[in-house]
Amino acid sequence: MTKTMKEQLDERIDDYCRELKIPGMALMVYQDGKSIYENYSGFRNVRENSPVNKDTVFGLASITKPLTACTVMKLTSEGKICVTDKVKDWLPDLQWPDQAAFETLTIKHLMSHTSGLPGLPAIHNARLRSIMSDPDGEFLFGRPVTGASLIDTVDELIEQLNTLEFELLGAPGEVFNYSNEGYGLLQKIIENAAGKSFPDYVHDNIFIPLKMDRSSFLTSSVQEKENTAELYAYEEDKKGVFHSPEWWDVGEIYTNGSWKASARDVMTFAEMLRLNEPDSVSEGIRQMTSSFTSLPNGGDYGFGIEINDTGGYKRFGHGGSIKGVSSNFQVIRDEKISAVLLINMADVPAEKILVNVLNIILGISETSPFSDDGIKNNVDLSDLTGIYHSDEGYRVPVLSDDGVLMLDRGAEVTAFYPLSEQDFVSKAGERIYFRRKDSKVVSVLLGKRVLVKQK
Repeated sequence: MTKTMKEQLDERIDDYCRELKIPGMALMVYQDGKSIYENYSGFRNVRENSPVNKDTVFGLASITKPLTACTVMKLTSEGKICVTDKVKDWLPDLQWPDQAAFETLTIKHLMSHTSGLPGLPAIHNARLRSIMSDPDGEFLFGRPVTGASLIDTVDELIEQLNTLEFELLGAPGEVFNYSNEGYGLLQKIIENAAGKSFPDYVHDNIFIPLKMDRSSFLTSSVQEKENTAELYAYEEDKKGVFHSPEWWDVGEIYTNGSWKASARDVMTFAEMLRLNEPDSVSEGIRQMTSSFTSLPNGGDYGFGIEINDTGGYKRFGHGGSIKGVSSNFQVIRDEKISAVLLINMADVPAEKILVNVLNIILGISETSPFSDDGIKNNVDLSDLTGIYHSDEGYRVPVLSDDGVLMLDRGAEVTAFYPLSEQDFVSKAGERIYFRRKDSKVVSVLLGKRVLVKQK
């Protein structure tokens, strides 16, 4: 790390923090097990001017999913479970909309988001109690909330899934759709195999052996710790930032997004994945960080791990976002690099920031991901327009304007250009993919979520 490179990184991070109004941020980059760059900007508590450091505890949100997958792999190494086990054998009370599909549904389908589950409201219903008690809850959730369908436990999650009416997106392994409910179900499987609660098993078998003493799942335990980041949020239209101290729990469901930890602890976890150690779980880590499914709009997914290419380098990691949280970690094994970025506010592009840092370190030139060369002309857009939605709470109109698709997300309208009749790209490089069934458009893959076209 040259002085010039460090100055360039410091300047870029300062720009991000100023432009995005970031309250507090912890950034760590290791190479070959040693720190090569760290940046702790802003404050964990703005009012008190309390600084951030490597031991400041942040919410991590969906960075929990790689930890959950790693827990399955640890149990696999103990001979207590296998990723090819049938879900019906571990969750006999669970009912599935299609019995034939249920017969082939395995644990690895839940871990890779290929179970066939569509977007569902159940995990939100586990979060509602926290949202309803939060004075800022309805504003930050983005829609009215009621307590009609509250749940707290995985058993109640299973009961609710059994009563919800929904169609599967496809057979197991056929369609990728990011599913918090699928990861909620993994908690019950883990606890059945381990013979103890998920938090207790992870504490005893991952946190303690790796000396991750700034990690926990319960909000109550975080509130008892010193050096914990306060939570902040954007005002409407991101005109400013305000302090919003209430944490959003997911009842007693921890496996989809409840991990809270310091940057140092997340780095320890990322380094374990990079080194593929210890030997007892090395095969499991190899499976986790290898592609299980390819997404039609770009990238791959393993077990709780996103896999992408950057400037010819393969990187893997995961991010997270919920109230008071924007987080991401990335590993580039070939360069022996692990990187972690934690922020105490939602809606900040943590992955974009972290990848930009890695590009500077690796000397990768910034290039536009959009090119006119690949754009197709005269693609019929008539059957693509309409309203796309999921019961997770997403509703996105897709319109056509002079041969260009316009996707309306409320806060912004984005133009997409055709790479094929199903694959479209924006000038920022974002891709969306339309799926057809019996020649009719049935859904769009937006980010990592499938939104179904309204009939």
